[in-house]
Order: sequence, then C-alpha cells, then structure tokens
Amino acid sequence: MGIEKDTPPPPEDPSSVEYPPPQQLEDAVQEKKLPNGGLEGWLSVLAGFCIFVNSWGLLATFGAFQEYYQTVLLSEQSSSTISWVGSVQATLIVLVGVITGPLVDSGYLRTLITSGSFLVVFGVMMTSLATEYYQVLLAQGFCVGMGGGIAYIPALVVISSHFTPARRPIAIGCASIGSSIGSVIFPIMFRQLQPTIGFPWAVRCIGFINLLLALVAIAILCRKPGNKTIARSMVERKALTEGPFMLLSVSLLCVMLAYYIPIFYIPSYARAKLRTSQSLAFYMVAIVNAASAFGRTVPYILGRRVKPISILIFCTAASCIALFTWIAATTLAGFIVWACYWGFLSGVLVTAPTSIVAHPVFCPDSNYLGTRMGMMWGISSLGSLAGTPIAGALANVDEADFLRSQIFGGCLMLGAFVLQLWPTIAVLRYNRTHKK
Repeated sequence: MGIEKDTPPPPEDPSSVEYPPPQQLEDAVQEKKLPNGGLEGWLSVLAGFCIFVNSWGLLATFGAFQEYYQTVLLSEQSSSTISWVGSVQATLIVLVGVITGPLVDSGYLRTLITSGSFLVVFGVMMTSLATEYYQVLLAQGFCVGMGGGIAYIPALVVISSHFTPARRPIAIGCASIGSSIGSVIFPIMFRQLQPTIGFPWAVRCIGFINLLLALVAIAILCRKPGNKTIARSMVERKALTEGPFMLLSVSLLCVMLAYYIPIFYIPSYARAKLRTSQSLAFYMVAIVNAASAFGRTVPYILGRRVKPISILIFCTAASCIALFTWIAATTLAGFIVWACYWGFLSGVLVTAPTSIVAHPVFCPDSNYLGTRMGMMWGISSLGSLAGTPIAGALANVDEADFLRSQIFGGCLMLGAFVLQLWPTIAVLRYNRTHKK
C-alpha cells in the first residue's frame, strides 16, 4: 500500500491576484512614513503658532488701525484709500507663497523663515515712525505683508509633513489659533496704550512681541536644513489643467474678495451705523477674532466623521448667509451676535483650504505640496487685494450706508459655494473609492 505524499499546490497565476491600486499603495506608504506628531511635529505647530500671530494675527488687527487712521492719523484720506494698506498686506501674505512654496520644496527653509521674520518686525517698527500715507503703505502694507508671506507657507509645509491627513487639520487648526490670539491681543493693546503713550510706542510694543515670537519660530524651524529636491518652477503647469484644483483656487479667489470686508469695516459700521462709542468699535475687532479661534479648531475635532472639504463648503454657504444677514444687524445686541457668528466662520475659511490642498485630488505628488499650496493661495490673493477697496468705494461711511458692500460680499460667497461643488464631489468620490 503506497504512501500518499502531499503535493504542493500549483503556483498561483500572477494575473489572477488582485493588487491594490497603485495610488492606494502610494498613499499607504506615504502615510506610514509620516511621524504623525511627536516632539518634532508639535514643536513645528508651536513655531507655526508664532508665525500665525506675526502674519494673520497682525492682518486681522487692521480693522482697529483702519479706524484710527480714518479718525486721527490719516483723516484726510478716504476709507477706500486707507483700506489699500490692509489689502496690500493681505495680498502679499498669500501671494508671496507662489515664490516661497517652490523654494521650501527646494530646501531653503532656514532662509525663508529668517528673512520673513525679520521683515515683519522691521515693518512694524517702521510703521511706528510713519506719519504720512505712503509711509504707512510701505511699512505696514508691503513690508509686514511680504514678511508674513515669506514665512507663512514654509511653516504650513513643515506642519503638513509631520502629520497624516486625518490629524493634519487639527495640527494646522492649533497653529492657526495664533492668528486669533494675536488679533485679540493686538487691538486691545493698541486701544489701551495709544491714548497713554502715543501711536509710535503703542505700535513698538506690538513689534517687541513680534520679535520674541519670531525668535521662537526661528529657533525651532531653523535647527535643521530643509529637504532639498530638484529645482522647479514657481508654477506646476499640470495643476493648471486639473479641474478640481483650479475650481477650488478660483472659489478661494471669490472667498477672499469678500472675506476682509467685515473684518476691515466692522469698527466703522459699529461707530457710524450703530452709534457706538469709539472704544466699543475698537473692541468689536477683538470679539470677531476671539470667535474665530473656535472656527479654527472645533470643526476639525470631528475627525474622520466629517471631512475638511465638507466643512469648507458648508461654511462657505453659511458665510454667504451671514453676509446677507449682516444687513439686518441694526441693533447693538444683534450685531454682537452676528459678529461672533461671522468670526467663527472666518476661522474656518482660512484653515480648511490649507488642510484640503494636501489631498491627492488636489496634490497627487506630495513633493509638490509647497508649490501647490503657493499656487492656490497665490490665485486667491488677487481677491485679498481688490475686495476691501471695492467695498470701501461702494460704502458711504459718512452716511452709514453699507448696503451695497454687504450685497457685494454676499454674492461673492454665493459664487464661491457654486465653484466648490465639483471639487467636493471629486474628493468624496475619491475617498469612497479608496476608503479614506
């Protein structure tokens, strides 16, 4: 009786084996490589926090400066002319990213962080010496705006490189709280110090805080050189042919056309329309910016349950409603409630796009994250430049007539919502296919 030997199974036909899609394998490998926090990751968040204070925090304070310039320092200038200072600053913070994005991808992290931090501090100190409109425009508009823009995108790229897509929005949200804290503290400082020690020293006190935060950011981010890749152009031409990326970028152009209208004109609206005291008008800026801190963090605590792209399109629709309902905020109590509502939404509108652009639908190759981020904010920066001067021309502050500016902002947000529909569908379809 023969012994039956176990025969090995026949080799499996390679053509019959099901492999995951190449993009899914690449995503899994990239996510596995990410440290997802740790000491280095959270130190980069701390550095980003400091840079947010020195860029977006200073920018969101401009509403208080605008009110002071209109009534004291530059009273001979129109509100539309003065708003160009803030518009230039807002534009440069995001427009300079078109240049700094590819540079940080090419390993120039130390140079960018150091030079950007220096320009912010230098610009604030020169603003303290300004007495003429052109001096304020050069110092606060161009110098501070350019410095903030040089450091802003590199800080975001470093943070993004330390966290997986699931935790990246939370990390960026924590860093962006610096914007809210800066834009709450600086207007209060300016309001309290300016009557007692004068405009020059009130601004210098803000500048010394900027200097301290700049040194912290430099100490953290400049310890190691950036990762060097091959040299590349400032614009990735392939991105210009991708519908979801371009629609998202153009939608942010519409968002930024409307975004700064309330932030810059809330003090003027409170003083002219609601007849509040000048002191309360100044503090309205702090109220809006304090509410924005919740918008920068709370939506992302939801984690995987609600994706950042869904948060963005929902808040864009809510912002459209907010700008139209601003028309009905004709009492002080109602206006304070409205200001808190808008502040929350404004926090989402500036953080969600940054965490979204790293998605494979908008950035298939993570090595080009800085370039893509710079392109996206560069396109949107044109809205930052033109929005508030147009709103200033449409509004009549002397007669407390802001209706045309409010309608202008609401229509722009409606257009942004429509443009975001297809990118949202593309991201949700990708996530469903790849089970992300």
